[in-house]
Amino acid sequence: MAKKTAVRVALDLETTGLHPEQDAILEVAAIKFQGKDVIDTFETFVSPGRPIPYRVQRLTGIKPEQLVGAPPFETIAKKLQLFLGDLPIVGHSIPFDVNFLRRWGLARNNPLVDTFELATVLLPSLTSYNLGQVAESLGIVVPDDRHRAMVDTVLAMDVFLALHERLQSVDLALLKDLANLDAPRSWPLLHFFRQELRNRQESDGVRGGLARGSLGDHFAAQLGMDPRVLSFAIARQQEASSEEATPSPEPQPSSLNTLKPMETRVEVIPEQDTPPVSETYRTAHAAVRETLEQRTPLLMEITIGGNDYTPALIPALEWIVESSRNSAIPPRLIIACSNQQNARRLIETVLPHLQSLLQSQLPVAYLAEQGGYLCTHRWFGAALRRTSGELTAEQARGLAKLGLWAQQTLTGERSELTLLPQEITAWERISSGVERIASADPRAKTTYERCTYRRKGYCFVSLAEERVKAAQIVVTTYAGLFDDLSQPHSLLKSIEHRLILDAGLLEEENARWSNMEFDQVGLFRMLNTIGTELPDGRYQGLLALAAPSLRENGPGGLSTTPTIPKAELDMRMLNWFQSLRQARTAVEKLFACFNHLLEEFLQQGGGGKDKGRSDHSGRSHGRRGNERVDQPLRLNSSIRHLSSWSDAEHAWQQAAQRLQTVIDLACEAEKIMLTTQRNRHRLDIGSGEDSSVASELAIAARQLLEQKQRGQQAMSLSDGDTVYWLRMPPSPPA
Repeated sequence: MAKKTAVRVALDLETTGLHPEQDAILEVAAIKFQGKDVIDTFETFVSPGRPIPYRVQRLTGIKPEQLVGAPPFETIAKKLQLFLGDLPIVGHSIPFDVNFLRRWGLARNNPLVDTFELATVLLPSLTSYNLGQVAESLGIVVPDDRHRAMVDTVLAMDVFLALHERLQSVDLALLKDLANLDAPRSWPLLHFFRQELRNRQESDGVRGGLARGSLGDHFAAQLGMDPRVLSFAIARQQEASSEEATPSPEPQPSSLNTLKPMETRVEVIPEQDTPPVSETYRTAHAAVRETLEQRTPLLMEITIGGNDYTPALIPALEWIVESSRNSAIPPRLIIACSNQQNARRLIETVLPHLQSLLQSQLPVAYLAEQGGYLCTHRWFGAALRRTSGELTAEQARGLAKLGLWAQQTLTGERSELTLLPQEITAWERISSGVERIASADPRAKTTYERCTYRRKGYCFVSLAEERVKAAQIVVTTYAGLFDDLSQPHSLLKSIEHRLILDAGLLEEENARWSNMEFDQVGLFRMLNTIGTELPDGRYQGLLALAAPSLRENGPGGLSTTPTIPKAELDMRMLNWFQSLRQARTAVEKLFACFNHLLEEFLQQGGGGKDKGRSDHSGRSHGRRGNERVDQPLRLNSSIRHLSSWSDAEHAWQQAAQRLQTVIDLACEAEKIMLTTQRNRHRLDIGSGEDSSVASELAIAARQLLEQKQRGQQAMSLSDGDTVYWLRMPPSPPA
């Protein structure tokens, strides 16, 4: 017998402001519902005991005269509490509303279901997650009188029901992953996912799926990869797709004949008798054709309208089509855009439209920036494991969003996602760009070379590379172009023809792309990811996760707990954790010396021509006169006279030595894991969790080495092409 749908309460408040400590409730609305059935409603105005700010009146439409005779909140609190009971409370950004109620002692223990959080997870590509836009994306009609309590309550209930229906179709194994995220208990969705998992398992009469367990591990051993990858859209596409030959281009009309329909899209200034559009197009057409045929550079300014690159694109497309018919090796073209948004617009809208006008079918592919693809190997490896501490609520939300998206995407491109700033660290745990890092064990090669997901067609990086190699037009961003051309395995170096759109922004992007940071927070994060001892005496990090494989005579595999006790470490591993402690201490001392160096520089007046230079925030803090604590110090030979320099130099030598020790031990640990796995299986290393953790150790070692090299270059005080600045970190918001 199917279990009845849970009873929940949708709720919304209108308030005089955003702060529960100082603002008051104006209106309360709540709906008790079970599935699509409304059980009861609660609605009332509330006397705030203070004037209503004009901006709130404008937003909500609530006027002071409507509140005449309205009860104060304390007189309706008991009735509202009885209505809520201990039921789950549903709402958009519901913690905001509940915080007002908790000031009155209400809803202290009710589970919360935040439709904002749920929408960010289940609708990963929305550009905005306000209630109205979420509702519209789900096909729900949004009333004109938004921002009234009952209207928003009904809307939140409808949004929840639509999102909940989507959640019902989520694979059971993924739902289990979401319910088991290493997230804080305060994250509203954690309780909700766990309850959904229990309901699903009771309803289906099962306790698992393709999740890792005894049966899952058996499949994993046979497949050489996690069986959950079979639920990915990319796997389903492989099963359903069949080989289709790409039709060869047919004879095309001249692009000049195509200009007529294009000209109708250009705005004409009323004062002009005849628009000069045709001549503009013809001039641009001739110039682009000539530069492509003669292989000469061309800098062209297009002034017919923002984001209209037709004068450059049409002759380029026409030339490629014509040359393809007359050449055994079809020519290829790179189109570089200033950002992902413009690149997406070009691929999804502009190029298809122009190709339809030209009746061409040139294959087009997009190449993302380094780190711009989901790495399947990392996702099914250590991504969901604890390495550097419990996830924050934002990181958990990011990983949940990525989990849902990973099952839907066919490209694995980061540009498909809308990630909020706090969710970016979740992406960094599973992004590409590190798959070609060399292993400490030369027999193991790189992760990319040994990856089973790549060999079986589930690697988004490999699939993107195949699309790029097959395409005649490759669209990328400036950063994507820089990333590719700086790599030894470049896909774009051999493409001779390059069209740079909005080239005036290229230098600015190159400066941003070339920028690097050497900072204490980043170093600590890398060290903690490798391993750290916690205040309670337990250990966590990659070394702790891999302890069963790393310690002498260990059982192999990975730890089943997020942290481990000291008893599970052998002497070698204890020495490794001691080296990590020493490295953290050395880094802390180094940055203390940097602070002293900067303070001395400021006390001496800030140093000549660079005085007044600051970071982009332009902050100024109160010190003597016009001194600025955010004023940076350029690291060059002229600072050797500062008395604090020798201390900083000595601290760097100590830190560099300690960091190198950590780099060496991380490489040693990776090599031990790969050797142990090879000896145990006597097979190719494959893409199991052990291999993934070994790869993460190699990644951490490489990133730490790059940071050490960066610090060494800065501390050498050389007068080379790179400029180094020492500055105080940004102050936290007040």
